[in-house]
Amino acid sequence: MNPSSGKESGPSRQRRLIWLAGPLLGAVLLAAGAVFLSLPGLEEFGWFAYAPLSRQTFAAPGLLVMDAEKWAGVVLVGLGLLTLAFWSGVLAGRHSRRPPADAG
Repeated sequence: MNPSSGKESGPSRQRRLIWLAGPLLGAVLLAAGAVFLSLPGLEEFGWFAYAPLSRQTFAAPGLLVMDAEKWAGVVLVGLGLLTLAFWSGVLAGRHSRRPPADAG
């Protein structure tokens, strides 16, 4: 804190903003991915195949069709989680390097 103005000095405020940027970026990526995943998809998509020799309709098991918005949502959620995991590791490593308070 700067005693004359009552505001924080430039370097410490800038450093705090840098340290907050990582978790905020991860949270924004996670929220954006959730928004993309909640968008309506291809509900009207239909697909069938005719197998003339077996007299059965072919349906592929486990067929999942995802449009570009869903893939973008999956990627954004993954990047958000990776960013948050990275920053939690950075903070854990930073705290483990500090010497005990009572060590003189």
